[in-house]
Amino acid sequence: MKHFTPIRILLFSTLFLLGCGTISRGCAKYFGYDEVCVDGVKYIQFTSGASVKYNPDGSIATCR
Repeated sequence: MKHFTPIRILLFSTLFLLGCGTISRGCAKYFGYDEVCVDGVKYIQFTSGASVKYNPDGSIATCR
């Protein structure tokens, strides 16, 4: 049975963290944008970045 060495754990953790946001950027590639909820605030994810989403009255869009 192989043991997990610290290098393997570090490699796995790094690869896992690199995937964060990849799905939203992929959706943005095909649909133009994707909406993401972070700490109760809606963001619009584009392929090259993100922006806060605003309501028609100018207030910040919230979510759960």
